[in-house]
Amino acid sequence: MKLKIVTSCFLLLWLSSGLVSESIENEYILKTVFFKGFSRFITWPREASINDKSKPFIIGVIGQNPFGKIIRNVYMEHNRKIKDKIVEVRYIPGARLDKIPGCHILFISSSCKNIISGILAVTRNKSILTIGDTEGYAEKGVLINFFIAEKKIRFEINESVFHEASLKVDSLLLREAKIARKRK
Repeated sequence: MKLKIVTSCFLLLWLSSGLVSESIENEYILKTVFFKGFSRFITWPREASINDKSKPFIIGVIGQNPFGKIIRNVYMEHNRKIKDKIVEVRYIPGARLDKIPGCHILFISSSCKNIISGILAVTRNKSILTIGDTEGYAEKGVLINFFIAEKKIRFEINESVFHEASLKVDSLLLREAKIARKRK
């Protein structure tokens, strides 16, 4: 188990260590792979059905989809699993907040800036790992937010919001993140 954790840490460090090229597609391929990496360091509560292998692990993308078919290609077409579960991708138009429940990971597109408070109201106190890549999202309450620094993909974590979501984040992941604080 310890070897798996160390291997996962090295994978995350390697991915964030400068592989971002000028290609937006490459950037989103790396972010897609991070989803699985993050999931190794997150513990969902029992009621999130993570241990029920008959139900899929659901990745939702709300708003304009910057990934194109990348998530489907990486997980569904290659039968890669997260938490030993098959992955289902759910694309959610921005106005359909009722489609959010049931997601294990919810990527919030930058196109949702104007409705971010509504999205976070739906995910608040639910075991949904919210991820974004828009400046200011972590301070607003998104759990993990990607940013680019020195041509490298980095991420920030809003640790206080993890407690509200009943998700536990491993200290190994916290050490690699910039810690963001929620604005009041």
